Amino acid sequence: MDSPLIAVAVVIVVSFFSLRMIPRLVAGVPFIDPSKVYEHMQQDENAVLLDVRTPEEFAAAHALDSINVQPHQLGDDLESKRAFLDHKVYVICLSSQRAAMSAKNLKNLGFTNVSVVKGGLNLWKKRKLPVA
Repeated sequence: MDSPLIAVAVVIVVSFFSLRMIPRLVAGVPFIDPSKVYEHMQQDENAVLLDVRTPEEFAAAHALDSINVQPHQLGDDLESKRAFLDHKVYVICLSSQRAAMSAKNLKNLGFTNVSVVKGGLNLWKKRKLPVA
């Protein structure tokens, strides 16, 4: 096999895995499978599922019991959210890119138990979990 061809193949593989891992590295929080999130939401009435997509995306389809919050509003009125700082907070978007950034922001705001829904609403639907 030709050495330049091997080099190109290595670059492609490394790029692919890097792009998949960047959101996880940036967020600094766990990524949880949607099935586990749904299960936990059924067991813990204090758990919160935040959908950080646009209102239009949310209106089209969203995970059952999720709350639509715009990422730029996460820090607004933080005083009223103090009671939720220790609650389990899951963040979801379509694929988990926006959710990762929002989860990092929540963590920076003092939320201590934040996770991203792995694969976002796309994987949520694929797992046949309830949507509204």
